[in-house]
Amino acid sequence: MNISIDRALEILSEFPILSNTEVIDLNKAYKRILSEDMNALVDSPPFDNSSIDGWAILSTDSPSDRQQVETIFAGDTIPRPLQPGEAFRIMTGAPTPPNADALVMVEDGLHGVARDNFIRRKGENISKGMVALEKNTMLTSASLALLSTIGHSQVPVYSRPKVSIISTGDELVEPGKILEPGQIYESNSILLSSLLQKAGASSTIYKSSDNIDSLRELFDQCAKSSDLILTSGGVSMGDHDFVRRLLIEEGEPYFWKIKMRPGGPPIFGMWKGTPILGLPGNPVSTHVVFLTLVVPWLSSPRLFYKKIRVRLKTELKGAREKTVFRRLKIHSTDELTATTHTHQGSGNINSMVVHDALSILPPNTTGEVGEIIDALWLID
Repeated sequence: MNISIDRALEILSEFPILSNTEVIDLNKAYKRILSEDMNALVDSPPFDNSSIDGWAILSTDSPSDRQQVETIFAGDTIPRPLQPGEAFRIMTGAPTPPNADALVMVEDGLHGVARDNFIRRKGENISKGMVALEKNTMLTSASLALLSTIGHSQVPVYSRPKVSIISTGDELVEPGKILEPGQIYESNSILLSSLLQKAGASSTIYKSSDNIDSLRELFDQCAKSSDLILTSGGVSMGDHDFVRRLLIEEGEPYFWKIKMRPGGPPIFGMWKGTPILGLPGNPVSTHVVFLTLVVPWLSSPRLFYKKIRVRLKTELKGAREKTVFRRLKIHSTDELTATTHTHQGSGNINSMVVHDALSILPPNTTGEVGEIIDALWLID
């Protein structure tokens, strides 16, 4: 049942999380994802207008013949056509006369050089009816301003997915409490909730002990209130790895184990109609699996990383039949280069702090010093 990353993504795509939609005001739509193409309701700009303060003229007139006869301000109606020899004083953003084909900058004076490139023509940015933004676009500040410019006050977006995060393990203790021997502070729920926030989802955190009956009850509870369940830990081969056991024995499993390192044992299936993705318990593995599987499934990869080509300054160890994501530090001089710092253990979350990229080493390969490889440059 050990499958490739591409095959895992194909399976996940058959269970879309972004399905419900809503229409919201533009001022509440930052970082939301469009559920429809957005067409321009008007031309941009909607009329020919001036990009400078100066005079609107006819280029066929002699400069010495120009006489100022009117003044046009931004917000005025479109003026009458110019007559030969006339010049209209014009302000930035004001509509130009229908037959004006040149403008003179105020700095050059009324009889200065005429230029045609200062007229912003109707529809030169976007024409009415044109698709301005495509479906599945993540809305940025600039794209929201664009939508307002072309006449939209509201926008259709996917509803924020509701995700339940279940952290499992008797050894886990909430930060701030005193650690007893054999215990560690729990961190994966904080990691996942922050990543989900960036992905545009809302999340609720739950803690489960290593007890199969309590975990089953929690699965049932979350399946009723969530669009997706993410678990942390309990997916490998241990006696207390109850996430894997429950999903295989009582749920609808679709895959278990992926040919990747770190993060090899994720499990995915359905629990009473709700998708559930079980992530490994080691924090680096959790982070890498989220970036490689959850982000393309739930959000927009360009929010989280940029794929680059980088020259190695440190040798990287690969793995048999597995894609390897080693942590890298990117250096930018004449070209992008990468080095490694700290050990690469999947339990060392500090390695995700001191590094800012992940290698993409194909199966059965190593990264030699001087070799150029693919990598994900992380955005945080």
